[in-house]
Amino acid sequence: MRTKLVLLGAVALLAYVVGTRTPRVQVKNRESVGHQIVRLWNDPGARKRRRKAAKKATAAAEKRAKKTFRDLRG
Repeated sequence: MRTKLVLLGAVALLAYVVGTRTPRVQVKNRESVGHQIVRLWNDPGARKRRRKAAKKATAAAEKRAKKTFRDLRG
């Protein structure tokens, strides 16, 4: 039982150390939150992901609408 407790403590300590060493989001000095949002919104990668998500959502909505209409007709 004591070895399990020591092992659990060692794992918790290791997880804490690894967690504190992970890189955090880098925020440029003196950059307002509004400016950060605009910069992230205009990021080409983010635009591509938004466009892809919108296409996927549109296709799913159309598919669901067709299925619902078909079920209503009956």
